[in-house]
Amino acid sequence: TCRTEVVRTDSFSACAKSSLRRDHQSVPPFCASLCGSCAAMAFMWTWLMEAPGYVDRSPLFPNPLVCLRDMSQSAAGEVFERLPWNGVETWLRETFEWLYLSWYMDWGLVMQTVGLAVVLTAIRMVLNSLLFKRIPKWVDMNKDGTDKLPESLWKVIMYSITWSWAIYLIATENYFVDLKTHWEGWTPGEAVDNSLRWLYILQIGFYLHFAYGTVYMDTVRQDFVVLILHHALTIALLLFSYTVRFHKIGLLVLFLQDFGDVVLEFAKISVYFKERGGREYVVPEYFANFFFAIFTLQHVLFRLYWFPTKVMYSSMHVSVVVYPGGPFYLPFNLMLLALYAMQVSK
Repeated sequence: TCRTEVVRTDSFSACAKSSLRRDHQSVPPFCASLCGSCAAMAFMWTWLMEAPGYVDRSPLFPNPLVCLRDMSQSAAGEVFERLPWNGVETWLRETFEWLYLSWYMDWGLVMQTVGLAVVLTAIRMVLNSLLFKRIPKWVDMNKDGTDKLPESLWKVIMYSITWSWAIYLIATENYFVDLKTHWEGWTPGEAVDNSLRWLYILQIGFYLHFAYGTVYMDTVRQDFVVLILHHALTIALLLFSYTVRFHKIGLLVLFLQDFGDVVLEFAKISVYFKERGGREYVVPEYFANFFFAIFTLQHVLFRLYWFPTKVMYSSMHVSVVVYPGGPFYLPFNLMLLALYAMQVSK
């Protein structure tokens, strides 16, 4: 009898294991994967909702998901408050903001930038005739390099000056890490430090000259229309940010934008020196590959990563925390979004 019970018990255990095995095998594999994915997403969502933002201090590499969370929440609230059906008070405030532009527009700065654009055009013409257009002849460069080298030499000089200037100002302040400083103490028509003011004058004057040069001095390219739109948007953004005294975040934009242009022009110059006298040289190609690799890395880091997590995070979220209901939230952020869209499409 004992032996019979043991056999029955063993048979029952075997049947139970077999049944469990069949039940386990009957569960589709994608169901297990789906459950695991849902659990992971729930964990990530909980963590994301509880993760602190970067108002007090922005690290070198902010989490883009946290930035997107804060920006979307702040932008949704600000846009809703500014809708027309929220009342006459909102409409009057928006109207006052646009009158603000005419009251605080620095017309002296506008005249200085126009004059500087004329001076830069004259300087470029002199350098072209005395040096830039002679270098291709001295090294027996091909036609493509002969036509395009003067433009790249001029751009690399100007972009190097403006980016070095921006680095100096960024280093003396804490605008890259402490994003609150972009908005703390903001007042209409506040005084701007002379060094930053002259950087704005140089940048706006350079882009005014650049727009003229793209039409009348440079070799016509396929992206001609995109270049003109980019120059127009940059000039509008610079003038707008200075007039409404968003110049601190404007400095951060200049710092992130100009480095890529410096590297790109060095890469182009290396390409132009590759073919000389009917022969192709290897060393310029090595330099070109190096600079193009640096350009790709900086484009991802500076323009695709830091631009939204530093500049747009500051303008869309930190500004709301530090200065709720501040002026020009929509137009300024729309211009930044348009600039970022151009960078993504490149």
